[in-house]
Amino acid sequence: MNKNQENETLIGIDYGSVNIGLALGISGFVQPLKVVSVKNPNTAIHEIITTALQAKADKFIIGLPLNAEGKETSQSKEIRKFGKNLKIKSKKPVEFFDEHLSSKEALKESISLGLPQKKRSSTDHIAAGIILKRYFQEKGIDYTENFLPSTHFKKL
Repeated sequence: MNKNQENETLIGIDYGSVNIGLALGISGFVQPLKVVSVKNPNTAIHEIITTALQAKADKFIIGLPLNAEGKETSQSKEIRKFGKNLKIKSKKPVEFFDEHLSSKEALKESISLGLPQKKRSSTDHIAAGIILKRYFQEKGIDYTENFLPSTHFKKL
């Protein structure tokens, strides 16, 4: 049974050359989850798939870096390759979404949340949450600033 777009469970991904940020999105609610190391790409994909299975995710939303003119960057090709690999191994749909300036916005968000400077060095999961927030907004799904209750993430 297909869920309609508004009720889909999504895993947002902010892909970087060192770390991958993961966030969970359900019906307009967004929760940054964790940061996965890219040192071993196969291990990273396995961890992402495990997280998606535990969350009962319907699909992945991967941030795609576009420049100010909306054109793909040099890193876009690498991210598309990663997305194709993730789709094949997870057997779940993958959608790419413009992540322009999401990492800078994540840093600002971490400062406004009062995170200590030491913890601000890895805001990839917050950037993944921002990607999902923008995705929901573009799809016309009401986005709620409140995070999901932590009880939803016991197994994640």
